[in-house]
Amino acid sequence: MLKLSTWRTVVDSQQSGKFDAIVDAIPADFIRVLSSSRETMASALGLSSADGGARLADRFGRVTPIIKAEIFAFNGETYVLSLRNRRSNATAWSFSEDEDGATQKEQSGILFLHVLSGSRSKPDVSVFIEAVQQHAGADLRAWETRPRRFAELKQEGRQESLSITPEKAKAARLLSDKERRILATAIKAAPGGLILSDVERQLKRGKVTDIEATLLELQDADLIDSEYVVVCAKNQHEVSRFSDASVMAEMSKYGVRCGCGRKIGDERLEEAVAITDLGRELLDKSTWMSIMLMEELRDLGIPDDRIMIEYSSGGDEMDCIADINGQVILFELKDKEFSLREAYSFGAKIGLVRPQYPVIVTTERVGGDAKDHFEKAELAGKRGQASLDPDDARPIRFIEGLENLRTQLDDLASTVYRHEAFKVLREVMPMASISPNHLLDGIAAGGH
Repeated sequence: MLKLSTWRTVVDSQQSGKFDAIVDAIPADFIRVLSSSRETMASALGLSSADGGARLADRFGRVTPIIKAEIFAFNGETYVLSLRNRRSNATAWSFSEDEDGATQKEQSGILFLHVLSGSRSKPDVSVFIEAVQQHAGADLRAWETRPRRFAELKQEGRQESLSITPEKAKAARLLSDKERRILATAIKAAPGGLILSDVERQLKRGKVTDIEATLLELQDADLIDSEYVVVCAKNQHEVSRFSDASVMAEMSKYGVRCGCGRKIGDERLEEAVAITDLGRELLDKSTWMSIMLMEELRDLGIPDDRIMIEYSSGGDEMDCIADINGQVILFELKDKEFSLREAYSFGAKIGLVRPQYPVIVTTERVGGDAKDHFEKAELAGKRGQASLDPDDARPIRFIEGLENLRTQLDDLASTVYRHEAFKVLREVMPMASISPNHLLDGIAAGGH
């Protein structure tokens, strides 16, 4: 996958003047790309030196806010260090705002470090940042775009608190297997638990290949408890339940009898299983799916304050809303096939949340009629909203089967990061070339 990690700091005019010294201070293991390219070009053209690179205007005629930049290659990762101005049409110092919106004193610009890597985890940039901070005297800190829409949603609605312990995470992963989930659901549905001899009958059409092994797995994850049931031989009613079979002998010892009059020790003793509080919690509202999704988002490096689980606003409920690098993602989770009726509901949620990326995660599949509905709705939306930013009208993504959850989330995150990384590289890559004026000046001076 593609990962974009960003650090930044505001620098004054004195600090910004040290940019070239900062580049020189970076260890030689980090291969310089832009300056090496310019030097090669200048040498090929017979120029005595290379300049700081070409800074090209965009299609609106605005000059890039990049003042200086360098790209480094190291261990399969790409480091983009850039000094940017707040204003896109000048290199003069500009006013900036802190995170609380208060205007600060005049500043020279912002020093950015963007690192492109192919791993879920954040790269170790400690050596690079230490070299920058020693020569710039500025503290680079991890930074992410803060989308206004996500902040608005967080303020408008409320979300459930989802406490995830290692035990819950383990149990949720276990329930992601269909056969284990079928058996756990059957046990939960049985009033007071399920007698083992009745398990196969209660499963109905649900298939569990190895019932005994599956029961042991569920019990090991604290999703079910084992107990013993005394069944009256006369009317087949349950008389009593207890966790230890030795209790039966104690009851017989003290002369306890069944309601039918028979000695308790003469009645049938059956082993049974019952759902635990943890099992009920995870199966209710398919909370196990929310836990799995949140764990995967955390592994992608998304902080908890950028994930809202079981979000509700004005009577509307959403399974999960997340912010990945400034992009709002709406997740719909379904432990069954996603039908046309649910497609209408999800379409309404998209209109309310206005996510950049709507995603449906289902343990089964998205029905063909539901997919047809989304395609027609998307086509109609493009016709009616042709003037809107195309970034706000991306198609719905389908994750069908939890075995595809991680790879599909990696692909989603890569798409989000690629969008931002492309903008970063589009601004700095032209600086791999000497500027046209530098070449023309060299020719005019006879240095060509």
